[in-house]
Amino acid sequence: MKKIMSKITSGVLLCTMVTYTSPLFAFTKDETVYSKLDSNGNIYNTVVSDHIKNNEQSNLINDFSDLLNITNVGGDETFEQNDTKLVWKANGDDIYYQGESKKELPIKCEIKYELDGKEISYKDIAGKSGKVKISLTYTNTDSHIVKINGKNETLYTPFVVACGTVINNDNNKNIEITNGKVIDDGNKTIVIGLAFPGLQESLNISKNTIDIPNSVEITMQASDFEMNNIMTYVTSKIVEDDDLSLFNDLDKIFNQVNTLQSASKQLETGSNTLKEGTITYSEKSKDFNIALQQFSKGMSNANSSYNKIDSSINLINNSTSTLQTGAKSISDGTEAISKNLLVLSEKLDDLQTGASALKTGKDNLTSGLNKIISSVNSNTSNLGNQSAQIAQLQNLISSNTSSRDALVSQNASLNNSLSVGNLTPEQEATIRAQITTNTNLITLLNSNIQANNSTLTLLRATDISSMQQLQAGLNSLQNGLQAFDSGIDAIYDGASGLQVATETLASKSTELSQGADSLYKGTTQLSNGTKALNAGSSEMKTGLNTLDYSTSKLTDANNQLTDGAETLASGAETLADGIIKFNKEGIERICSFANGDFKTLSTRLEKLQDLANEYNNFTMLNDGNSGEVKFIMMVDSIKKDDDKKQEAIIDEKDEENK
Repeated sequence: MKKIMSKITSGVLLCTMVTYTSPLFAFTKDETVYSKLDSNGNIYNTVVSDHIKNNEQSNLINDFSDLLNITNVGGDETFEQNDTKLVWKANGDDIYYQGESKKELPIKCEIKYELDGKEISYKDIAGKSGKVKISLTYTNTDSHIVKINGKNETLYTPFVVACGTVINNDNNKNIEITNGKVIDDGNKTIVIGLAFPGLQESLNISKNTIDIPNSVEITMQASDFEMNNIMTYVTSKIVEDDDLSLFNDLDKIFNQVNTLQSASKQLETGSNTLKEGTITYSEKSKDFNIALQQFSKGMSNANSSYNKIDSSINLINNSTSTLQTGAKSISDGTEAISKNLLVLSEKLDDLQTGASALKTGKDNLTSGLNKIISSVNSNTSNLGNQSAQIAQLQNLISSNTSSRDALVSQNASLNNSLSVGNLTPEQEATIRAQITTNTNLITLLNSNIQANNSTLTLLRATDISSMQQLQAGLNSLQNGLQAFDSGIDAIYDGASGLQVATETLASKSTELSQGADSLYKGTTQLSNGTKALNAGSSEMKTGLNTLDYSTSKLTDANNQLTDGAETLASGAETLADGIIKFNKEGIERICSFANGDFKTLSTRLEKLQDLANEYNNFTMLNDGNSGEVKFIMMVDSIKKDDDKKQEAIIDEKDEENK
């Protein structure tokens, strides 16, 4: 159809003459039939233009024509007419003449209009707005009885009808046409449609097989509707002379039909084999996919579990470093303990010495206190001898001060032992207890010193009451010294026991130091081993991760492969079913059609081509001369102010018919 469209479009748009290649005869007569139609498709005027091609440059040309009012329109050549016979004085030139005809055209046109789905007359549609549909239906009246395979069949001269018009875009949009083409240049739209009236009947083909159009529909959304002239171009030249060779190839096609049928059977067998193979492949692919998924799951679990193992190994590796550091600290600490125990033993000796000195000082203090008490008691009744008492008190204050200073010095030495450190809890507790006792004694001595100072002050201006109070204070001091004496004994005994324990601990600390050193060396070897284990574990973890990732990718790819295999199997099954259906409903029908209906169709096509070649004039043609004819029909335009004009044209036509 595209080929036909390209050959006739220019004729529709320009209404020019199309010339086909023809063999040379005495002359060739080319006719163009121009008909004017009203808006319903009724013909009211037909003018025929003839062009006689004087190929042999003859002086006289014999011609036949049934035209009325013949006029030379291309020169000053004259003719003589006897009924339908014409003799032209050509003088070697071509002849162009024109005349009127009352004959019916071989193609009739019926035009109907619809507005918003309802039929309307052309008179009423002008100026309306809405959805407009224009239907042009063409009827072929040039029928012939032809023998087809021994039977009389009715065939119609195969006319090709092309129609078209130009539509203004200002008040029309959504323009469409059936069986044709819409060309929009922005300002206007050109529509061209094709129809083949009578061809469906000539080929005797059901519309269910192929629907050959005999009508054209133009639709648009119109505002203030108007329509320009619709031009229709009709020709019988469907097939060019150089296209006739296709009939020579039909026998070859028929000879290949059996080969086609045999090959189709082989294709059907092969498709069934492919179907079975793809089904098997799909089933095995599913089995493999299940196994691969299980392996992938196991690989994922193994990788996840080993991640925990690797984390534990890494923790052990980190812990061995901490353990190594701790073992080193233990080794160094036990060595320091061993050294400090020796120092402690020496300090305990000092403690015992200090305790002995303290005990001696306490004895001296007690002796002096007893003397003071005796003196106070004796002097209570003898207040007159105050000078001697004051001297005694001064001596006692001096003795207490010395004892207090000795205790302060001893506490300083004990605090120094504590600051050295590396003592056992028992040792530290003993020293702290001694410091507490000394502190209490220092406090007591300070109290006695203060009391004696107070007594001394009192003696200088005292009375019997003051002496009695002094006597009571001294008695309290004597009781405190007795308690102090018990504390000193406890310190001395504790220091002796601590000395023995310290010496034992010192000997054992040497063994502990040796064990700690062995522990440190063992943790060093353990650390080196865990580092190597950690490095190997990291490599194994990386390998497992890579294997797990690759397995996952392989599983995904195999899932797609399995889906593809299933799709392939489904496709192969569909293909096999389709080929069987294609073979049964397609190839077999084609073979049957080729050996039956197609041969009949090809015969019809050949006969139609003969009819097209035989239809070479509309008026009359001399025997032995060649001719061509084409029809151009112009439908009146529809304008809002053209109603009266069209009615006048129709009335004029009716008068002529009468």
